[in-house]
Amino acid sequence: MGTTIIALALAAFFLIDQGMPKEFSEEAWSNTKEKAIQATVEHLKNENNIDVTINEVSSLGEYAIHEVYLEGHVIGNENKKISAIVDTSEENYQVKFVDMNA
Repeated sequence: MGTTIIALALAAFFLIDQGMPKEFSEEAWSNTKEKAIQATVEHLKNENNIDVTINEVSSLGEYAIHEVYLEGHVIGNENKKISAIVDTSEENYQVKFVDMNA
């Protein structure tokens, strides 16, 4: 029984340690946020011809989910809220969802 518990604990540690995407590590998070903001601002400018400011950037904190969640508003109109999800897998930083009525 003790061996089983130790084996399960080691397996859980290995999965957690190996499962976290590197872009969410403490060292990389600042760069990840900046890239996600840049991808979102460029996407909204190119696809919707609007300029936005991003106020909040977060992740779910779950392992193996390569998504960053952003919230902000149209520049000059704080009432026109936006939210976006950026896929960070393979360092491509692709905007995969935008809600301009957030």
